[in-house]
Amino acid sequence: MRKAIFPVAVMLLLACNDKQESAVVPATFEYSQLAAIMKDPKAIDRERIARIAGTEATKLKTYQENFSADVSKRTIVFSWPNGEKKSVKTTGGKELQLEGHSSLGLGFVKKTSEENFRKKFAGKASVQEEINSITKDENIDADIAISEARYLAENARLQQFDEVENVGEAAYWETPVNALHVYARGISFTVTTNMENEKASRKKAVELTKFIFSDPLKLSE
Repeated sequence: MRKAIFPVAVMLLLACNDKQESAVVPATFEYSQLAAIMKDPKAIDRERIARIAGTEATKLKTYQENFSADVSKRTIVFSWPNGEKKSVKTTGGKELQLEGHSSLGLGFVKKTSEENFRKKFAGKASVQEEINSITKDENIDADIAISEARYLAENARLQQFDEVENVGEAAYWETPVNALHVYARGISFTVTTNMENEKASRKKAVELTKFIFSDPLKLSE
């Protein structure tokens, strides 16, 4: 009987350890917190970001990839060396050894409804609507419109969105790009990842989401 009990206990322990983390939305969470982060990413607690990344704060680099006045178009990337080496060939055929990097990002913050958020990621209807909009827009050159429509259709074929439980009020994990789309209190945002594998990417994406919900600007004061 003892031989049967041990494996069951081990299986239960492994199941608990593999349980996905949650990211609960606090009642105090609001749009202005995220907007402030997107406007000034250096104001947040770098030590916490470094702990999430699993690196030293001195090795963490912050990049703001879009300075548009429209916050919904801005993206932030936190990057750090991961110890890997990558070989890259130059146009002249010379092979270079570059240091590999991992990253976590945040962007595409905007106000929306849960219905529209789910509609965008739960099915392909939004993609078809975008294709229809492009092809009907008389201000876009016909050849460009056809090209963009083909790109959207091809991208939609590869994209997959899986609903993630216990993260925000609604969330979807996107592959193959490994991004977490989150909805909470009338706000949607995306956490991007570049880690060693998908499992690590999902774990870190949820951790960063929890950090975002914690009002990180106050932590850095």
